[in-house]
Amino acid sequence: MQIPENPSNDEIAEALIQLREELGKVREELGQKVDRLEYKFDAYQKGTDGMVRMATTIIIATASVVVLSSLSPAVTAIVTALSAGNGH
Repeated sequence: MQIPENPSNDEIAEALIQLREELGKVREELGQKVDRLEYKFDAYQKGTDGMVRMATTIIIATASVVVLSSLSPAVTAIVTALSAGNGH
């Protein structure tokens, strides 16, 4: 709505009503966009958390294999030495 150069009170009131309606629509649209962004962020956060947990599990499993594989010869030697010592 165009407001004339010298608006009457009724024209000002009508313009304010229209402005309030437009602002209500904009507010509703912004609220919907924020809700969608929050949903996307939550989905991204959950996915990221899952990837971090998976990566941590892989790292711990790999470290366990490395440590256990390096201890294996030592454990075998100890068992062999103990069994040889018990045999005499």
